[in-house]
Amino acid sequence: MALTLAAASVGCFATGCVGDLGGGSLPWGDDGTNPGSGNGNGNGSGNGNGNGNGTNPTGGGPGTNPTGGGEPGTPAAACERGFNELPDGKGGFNVEAVCLPPGSFDRAVSLKAFQETVYPLLLDNCSGCHSTSTDAQAPIHADLNPELAHEYALTRVNFRKPVDSKLVVRMGIDRHNCFGRDCKDANAQMLAAVEAWAAAVAPTLPETPRPIPAGETITVDQVKRWIQADKATVAAADAEFIKYTSLHEIHNKGATAEELNVARVGLSKALNSTARWAPVIVNPVDVSENKGIVYRFDTRNYWGYNKGVTKLHFGGSDDDVFFGRTSVNYLGERVGSDVTTREKYRYKAEVEEDPSFAKLVWGRIRAGNVEGATDSEVLPPYTDGFKDADGYIEASQLVYTVTRPDVYNAIMAIPWYAQDLEDELGVIKDEGMKSYEYMVTKQAITIDSRMYWRARTKSGGFYWKTWDVFTGQLEGNVQTIEQAYEQGQIRFPFWAHPIPKFIAGTGGGVTAASLSFVATLAQPFNSEPAGCDGQPNYGGSQFLNCRYYTGTEGLQQSAEEVIWDLPNGLQGYSLWGGFNQRRVDAFVNIVRDPRITRNDADAVITSRIGFASTDRRLNTGSACIGCHADGMNRGSNDLRDWLDNEGPLPKGEHGVDSWIDDPEVVAQVKELYPPSTVMRPRMEDDRRVYLAAVSKIKREMILGTDKNVYVEPTIWTIEWAQNFYRYAPTRSN
Repeated sequence: MALTLAAASVGCFATGCVGDLGGGSLPWGDDGTNPGSGNGNGNGSGNGNGNGNGTNPTGGGPGTNPTGGGEPGTPAAACERGFNELPDGKGGFNVEAVCLPPGSFDRAVSLKAFQETVYPLLLDNCSGCHSTSTDAQAPIHADLNPELAHEYALTRVNFRKPVDSKLVVRMGIDRHNCFGRDCKDANAQMLAAVEAWAAAVAPTLPETPRPIPAGETITVDQVKRWIQADKATVAAADAEFIKYTSLHEIHNKGATAEELNVARVGLSKALNSTARWAPVIVNPVDVSENKGIVYRFDTRNYWGYNKGVTKLHFGGSDDDVFFGRTSVNYLGERVGSDVTTREKYRYKAEVEEDPSFAKLVWGRIRAGNVEGATDSEVLPPYTDGFKDADGYIEASQLVYTVTRPDVYNAIMAIPWYAQDLEDELGVIKDEGMKSYEYMVTKQAITIDSRMYWRARTKSGGFYWKTWDVFTGQLEGNVQTIEQAYEQGQIRFPFWAHPIPKFIAGTGGGVTAASLSFVATLAQPFNSEPAGCDGQPNYGGSQFLNCRYYTGTEGLQQSAEEVIWDLPNGLQGYSLWGGFNQRRVDAFVNIVRDPRITRNDADAVITSRIGFASTDRRLNTGSACIGCHADGMNRGSNDLRDWLDNEGPLPKGEHGVDSWIDDPEVVAQVKELYPPSTVMRPRMEDDRRVYLAAVSKIKREMILGTDKNVYVEPTIWTIEWAQNFYRYAPTRSN
């Protein structure tokens, strides 16, 4: 999207800015080390030598090279980009967040210890997918070449705190491909192996600096002195926009030097991730005599850009709106069922500098998460860390607040209907349904399979939208999706109906021609379309769940998740429901956030259908940021790959039988669903955009030479706040 900004002011409103992200709307060409120059017309200012024809927004055209036209580029030397590029075994590269430069540890010692500890577990249990000899699904940490496997495993290990290593977390929290007796056993085996590996490597790591020693208490009076000294340097015209935040509580509670680095990155990442139209990454500025404790930030750097929004809409749950639950907005005004028609953003075509929008957003943040999802009452704001009398906000409280789903929806100015967001972002739909690249993945984070697509935007960016459906009750004693597939009780509609049928949603001007909303499993109000084979849903007889696809209009049993690239290179997120309407959360019988159900049994976490777990829902904002720690998560286009390679496509009446022998339909499926060899480089392209932006945060906010964080920093800081302030767990918390 274009910016109508004076050239002299594009950088930022105050110190702490990071320069523009390259020559185009994508952060390529940074310092001449990154491939392409953005906007899909890269002429190779970096190593990729891209000469894209504009169809691929990363400058590489529709080919297989993710870094530009021609031969793949080479990784930047010594982690200068702030992220890692490793060979994918197919002539290209995979992009990883962690990069350990030569000389930062004893690599030979690490390789030897890796081969003796973690590597045997990976070979035995992960090489079926994560090896160049098989599927080559990144990360390739189980490759038959131990040196390549070692390089990938280094991106998933925390030598200083092994329990936080992704290799361990994938078993203990995500329940991914667990081996042994169960996930608890797999977690224990992997943790023991990683600890043994770390024991050999940790002594060679550089020390993380800590300007204020552990155990030395930082008082509120000291925090106030730092703030007052800095305030004396602030111009009167800027004072109302300048805010201060402090990490002294995190320090005083015993955080390690590495955890303080995580919190610093989490602070900046949360601010920049909610900067809806800001053009560049801007880091808060240390005002505590380089102690890394108290930071100043200017609200205009994040929210001083606008597209004509003059009032922030209610950011809470559509359930509260549509079902008449008690709710008021952050101003204390009653929210009625007509709010979705009364509140409609009318975005301007261009982004403009607008300090008044920064004031509006800050007012919403200060109100707290009072619009979150609730069954019967207004939520408390949960703003204990806003210390107005002392002139600062405790850092974890700030990170927690801006990522609450209702706050996030409001300050990101996300409209009520997905079509309006797509119009504002300029999602390209010129070729009808062929405008999108579709995927179906059998095993995602969803309860059943997932259908999703990637679209391009007129700014040269990307837009991903998923389709996840209620799978409905199963017959007999079937409890898992795998058992259902084995018995032919296939509910996921896109195996049997791979050609998406776009239909009208409700509100927001959504029509079938808008290519925004897809027929899934109809859930009509007090009626059953032909072929529905319906039954009462989990909430009783008010709605009917269709067991199988009908392709009809109306309310759908679906949830959609959307990810798009922000102008500063980070990602925006939104959740949508059965009307194509904006939501704050996704039901746990569609998708689950394993971090908030980590204490549930394995069977509940992995595959059981229905509301098998506690109704702690996946939330807009925090859950999305936490899950997408490295940007776009990877996936395979199973529908296309299995079609090409005679793989395990679901068969039977509700599988692929109706079209698999029809050459015209098969040809259309192949046209709409590119193989994984095409879509995986697309994902790496989009990850690169994101990780380039995150690297600009890590370079300034991390103290010491190791510019990596080994956990998602925003979610770490959020969870610290929840524990410190003892905020009650609710649907929106």
